[in-house]
Amino acid sequence: MELVLSAIAAGGLVGASDQFLCLIILSIASRFGWIDLAGPMSFMGSDWFVILVIIFWLLSIAPAYASLLSPGIMNVINSITNFLSAFLVPLSSALLGLASAGVIASMNPDLKQMLETMYIFTPQGSVGATGVAISAASATIGTTMTVMKGAAKPAVSATTGISGHAAAPIYTTIENLMAVGLMALAYWLTTINPWLLVALTVLLFLLIAIILVYGFIQMRRMKRGIARVLELTQTHPRAGLAIITESVVWGTGWFAWKGWARGTVMLLAWVLFITIAIAVQPPALAVGIVFAPFPLMVIALLVLLYLYIGVNSARALMGYLSKQKII
Repeated sequence: MELVLSAIAAGGLVGASDQFLCLIILSIASRFGWIDLAGPMSFMGSDWFVILVIIFWLLSIAPAYASLLSPGIMNVINSITNFLSAFLVPLSSALLGLASAGVIASMNPDLKQMLETMYIFTPQGSVGATGVAISAASATIGTTMTVMKGAAKPAVSATTGISGHAAAPIYTTIENLMAVGLMALAYWLTTINPWLLVALTVLLFLLIAIILVYGFIQMRRMKRGIARVLELTQTHPRAGLAIITESVVWGTGWFAWKGWARGTVMLLAWVLFITIAIAVQPPALAVGIVFAPFPLMVIALLVLLYLYIGVNSARALMGYLSKQKII
């Protein structure tokens, strides 16, 4: 049971990250002999499989990053790509779950005999009854987490201020970073105790659920806040415009209401942020010659951080004006 549940949990990690990058990492690790796949799953370490998954990965992330350069049509293409990729999540989860069964067994000698006696794979090199159960369960968990993650994105966007063509590359970057982090963490946990993979998957499921609920709660609050700002632009133009400009150029809104200390700190932070953002571009572009998505990942992360700081500073300014009974 330990082997089965751990393999199912490993397959479910696809739902919390980028499915294609998870498969790429597993395939490359097998190709270089860092992990051992069970006989029937050894095809995942072959050149043709690695190349095929890399092509799918590039096709899935390219429209997201291209939307930074060409919004509109690329956002439409990205939406179509995400829709089509969703149909491959059950297959990706099933493959990862089955492959993980062999990896877990090879890294834990006491589970090696289970791999044979539990009929996960048949002697003829096909998937056995237990293997089918692992595939189905991994596919179900991975798909459920993917659906929850997709539902959480609009709520998170409303909460953080991420919108338009900036959203796609930011979410794509986060999912790719999570794929690398989760696969490395899964490997480490497997060396300690396979049951920890189950705990990790449960924690990820709960985390996504909490983000989903929190995001919708914040979305309702954000909706009221936006309505309030729009109302202020009509009834109290100075306050409304100060809040809007604060979210774009930090500190300017505070200066408009003589918040000299907070305004100075925020403006200096804004100047420092812009300076760093400009400074990291040349090395990012240089590395991009080897790994094309990297510069755009850097840009996406910087945009996310910029919007987050700006929105929170504007929210603090609104709270200050309300506390002072100015609005």
